[in-house]
Amino acid sequence: MPAPVTQHAIEDLYPLSPLQQGMLFHSLYAPEAGQHLLQITCTLEGAVELAHFEAAWQHVLDRQPALRTSFTWEELEEPLQVVHRSVSVPLTRRDWSHLTPEAQRREVASLLEEDRRRGFALGQTPLMRLLLARTGPRTHTFVWSCHHLLLDGWSLGLLLKECLDAYHALVRGEPPARTVTRPYRDYIAWIKQQSVEQAEDFWRKQLAGFSAPTPLPVARAATGEGPSHGRSSLALSEETSERLRALARTHALTPNTLFQGAWALLLSRYSGQSDVVFGTTVAGRPASLEGSHSMVGMFINTQPVRTRVDPDALALSYLQQLQREQAEARQYEYSSLVQIHGWSEVPRGQNLFETLLVFESFPFSRAEPPPDGGATVTDVETHDFTNYILDIDVVPGPAFTFVASYDRQRLDDATLERLLEHYARLLEALAHDPERRLGELSMLSDAELHRVLIDWNRQRADHPFDKSIQELIQEQVARTPDTIAVTHRADQLTYRELNARANQLAHPLITEGVGPDTVVALLGDRGVDFLAAIVGILKAGGAYLPLDPGHPAERLAQILGQSRAPVVVVSRERRALLDAALALLPAEARPRALEIPELLERRAPADDPPRRSHGRDLAYVIYTSGSTGTPKGAMLEHAGKINHLRGMIDFLRMTPSDVMAQTATQCFDISVWQFLAPLLVGARVQILDTELARDPASFLSELDRTGITVLEVVPSLLTAMVEQLELMDPARLPMPSLRWIMPTGEVLPPALCRRWLKLYPRVPLLNAYGPTETSDDTNLYTVSQPPPEHEERVPVGYSLPNLTMYILDPGLRPVPIGLAGELYIGGVGVGRGYLNDPVRTAAAFLPDPFSAVSGARFYKTGDICRYRPDGSIEFLDRADFQVKIRGYRVEPGEVEAVLTRHSAVKQAVVVARELPAHGKQLVAYVVPHEGAWPGAPGGDTHAHREGLTLLREFLQEHLPHYMMPSAFVVLSTLPLNANGKVDRRALPMPDAASSQEPRALTPPRTDVEERLVALWQEVLSREPIGVEDDFFELGGHSLLAVRAHSSLRELFGIELPLRSLFELTTVARLAEKIEAIRWANSAPSGDEPEDAEREEVEL
Repeated sequence: MPAPVTQHAIEDLYPLSPLQQGMLFHSLYAPEAGQHLLQITCTLEGAVELAHFEAAWQHVLDRQPALRTSFTWEELEEPLQVVHRSVSVPLTRRDWSHLTPEAQRREVASLLEEDRRRGFALGQTPLMRLLLARTGPRTHTFVWSCHHLLLDGWSLGLLLKECLDAYHALVRGEPPARTVTRPYRDYIAWIKQQSVEQAEDFWRKQLAGFSAPTPLPVARAATGEGPSHGRSSLALSEETSERLRALARTHALTPNTLFQGAWALLLSRYSGQSDVVFGTTVAGRPASLEGSHSMVGMFINTQPVRTRVDPDALALSYLQQLQREQAEARQYEYSSLVQIHGWSEVPRGQNLFETLLVFESFPFSRAEPPPDGGATVTDVETHDFTNYILDIDVVPGPAFTFVASYDRQRLDDATLERLLEHYARLLEALAHDPERRLGELSMLSDAELHRVLIDWNRQRADHPFDKSIQELIQEQVARTPDTIAVTHRADQLTYRELNARANQLAHPLITEGVGPDTVVALLGDRGVDFLAAIVGILKAGGAYLPLDPGHPAERLAQILGQSRAPVVVVSRERRALLDAALALLPAEARPRALEIPELLERRAPADDPPRRSHGRDLAYVIYTSGSTGTPKGAMLEHAGKINHLRGMIDFLRMTPSDVMAQTATQCFDISVWQFLAPLLVGARVQILDTELARDPASFLSELDRTGITVLEVVPSLLTAMVEQLELMDPARLPMPSLRWIMPTGEVLPPALCRRWLKLYPRVPLLNAYGPTETSDDTNLYTVSQPPPEHEERVPVGYSLPNLTMYILDPGLRPVPIGLAGELYIGGVGVGRGYLNDPVRTAAAFLPDPFSAVSGARFYKTGDICRYRPDGSIEFLDRADFQVKIRGYRVEPGEVEAVLTRHSAVKQAVVVARELPAHGKQLVAYVVPHEGAWPGAPGGDTHAHREGLTLLREFLQEHLPHYMMPSAFVVLSTLPLNANGKVDRRALPMPDAASSQEPRALTPPRTDVEERLVALWQEVLSREPIGVEDDFFELGGHSLLAVRAHSSLRELFGIELPLRSLFELTTVARLAEKIEAIRWANSAPSGDEPEDAEREEVEL
């Protein structure tokens, strides 16, 4: 508490300006953050007489009420500023003259950091500090710190000039001049006369439909550790700066408009949104208030700038429209940010914007030397840190300079430097060609463009693309004819036997008319004959289309009808299923059915047929589910598959001693390489039945028994394996042969990597990614060390040779490093398209604008990814999984990542569902670890709710409110499709018990809760209020929170941080905290100072 202030010691008392109110709130909310501390450094050249210099500053303090101000807010309807009659500021002196210039710079930086940490007690004067350090015989460094509540940048310049003039007068033996300026309270009085109704009407219209702050996606999530301030700068060239000034003059634009327009364009590119909002600082010195430009105080105001960025709009028209909009907004710049936020649709508790752009207008940069000599001021720099992620000051000069203040907890230095370079690049493009469309202005430098388009796509390898897959298999047969090629249960075939059986199938197929690009459907269970049939179809020149015997006849009929395959090769065991499917097709659309035993009984030659296909012929067709409900058949060629097979073999260093686990169902694209890659190096294919994977213990035992060296599984199956192994520890299976574990098909959680590597540190994980349409895996990333705990994603890594990766925005422009865009894949692995489906082919397989190869195409993956600085690619989500909830754009994968960090959660999936009476909401499906939390399925209702409450509280600690699921569904397992991936369509709808229905009013149960409810009802001016109601959902905001906070000490006699009201937003949770503190302090709640000791409040 500040020391008591008598009435005689007070000169004046008046309210705060709009921006002062916001600054006071943030300073109370995070007093340790060092924000809103204004620091100015400069160099004094020439002799400095210390006594006169100190006297000059005292003269300034005596003349300027703003410098003699403190603030009070306890037990008041609104905060007030108190002007004291007399305040003195001591001048701290240092001597750094013995240090090198570099050491002196370090001293300044250290002093500024220490000064920020020290902060100010806002209820006490002075709210400023002065330091003068001698750096040479005739030079000094001057450091002036004050709280931003007192002054704005314009006032700093006025005061610095006034102090210097007073100093020179004192040196000459003259009294300092005493010019008359209007006091700051006149500005406060002017604000009170302005129309709140007109301002509200304007800002409501201006922000209508905007319900979520424009994100800065390159920023990390808040850690809760408090900001770590960083500062960086970048100067435009003088040529570009002059071009921008000329552009402004020619078209009657302000320089501020140019920089705001470019910043809005950058935010639009970074966020992927066309409607953006950022903050700006307005001068706040109204022309209608005479003498306002010479007044000293806090005039500036922070307000939102909303603009819509249309890529097709001409840049010049866009800038002119922006200037008109901002000219209108200036009529209402007296509105406080708290008011504007309340008039917007952005919920309380969330910032209206995350970034701040300020065009600096500092009326002092260098003082002319006085006629009689003496000290002059040079190298003036201001340092100001806000509560926003990023604050950019644009400083005019021969070359415009960006000075960025940022939170290092949210933005690393390299990311910030790239952002400033992108901003500069947009301004350069704007300066050179303002007549272009916005979408044509590039923000990537030539170096960064070269990196993402060329340098990171240089992987090349010389593979035999003119050959076919079966030719490569035949070459391996010649090298290792008697080596075991494939094993399934008790069946096995050597390379010679497999080749002969495949030939015995190929010759009859040729007789049946199979040739290059003939699609041959294949229906049968996985086994040695199934693999022989695959190779036989390839040898006949055809392309095989696998059918899943687990699918119903209707599904098989749909695929056969859509593919128009003329022939189906079928096992005898699956003939009845095929007949049922054929019966659903018109007679003229039914393919010929050929049973494998019947083909073998024809006793065709066992020698190789002549070469019938080449690299650009079709090798196989894989059907995948379509978003429209109609399956689509991806067509892949030999050359693309050979690139994939050889690339994987080289990366894994596969040899004849390897044993590949063939685990995937025949319709899962990874089955193709599991069947074929071993046959190119003399290794063995070990076919494992699907039923094994349903019993992790048996599956692991079989892996160990069969000597598997390479295992590829989806992460959900790997999770089950790890859990089984953890149960077996320390008697778990050694699996000495295992060399690689390859998670694929789903997002690989970092926590799962840590668990695996704890069990088998010698066996690395290979995170594999690739769409079916590009010949399976295209990217690989090795995880040989446990990922750090804070790591949220495992990258999908780097591309295989002869492929190209492009991460593009909706206009097919390359996005910068670190920004999200859609991944497009080019190169030899790109398939032909979708079988008999030209419309969907044209939508997904597009002309490659970056390829030098005529007619080249790339594939639109629909996957949202981003580059890491090292060139590896990070998968974020499916484009069609992105959702907007209450106006917020939400990536469900991000919510899933946080959920799975909870120790009780084994698996989690988050989807958007239309809930009755609630519209689109996020729903979280959670599989808990057995016995790890009370919310396990099958438990009693109370325990279930308790578990969900714990989970909600955990998410509230890590996610903004708009990313909170509205409903939770606890499952024993997640539904999987035939490929082992989570089947999102099979997730059940949440019932009423799992959603957050409006709760009945819960009355207070304790004395503390009763007193808090009364306080809330008074502050919020509404009743009744229950102990489970949310302060902000009831209409609370930051200034009301300050009011409530100031009453807590009076009510309970405790010190509670202001942020507690934002973290504990219900009466019940806040009461629990208060009772814990009172118990810990063991102090009576009524220890209050006497009324006589609080005379300042009486005033």
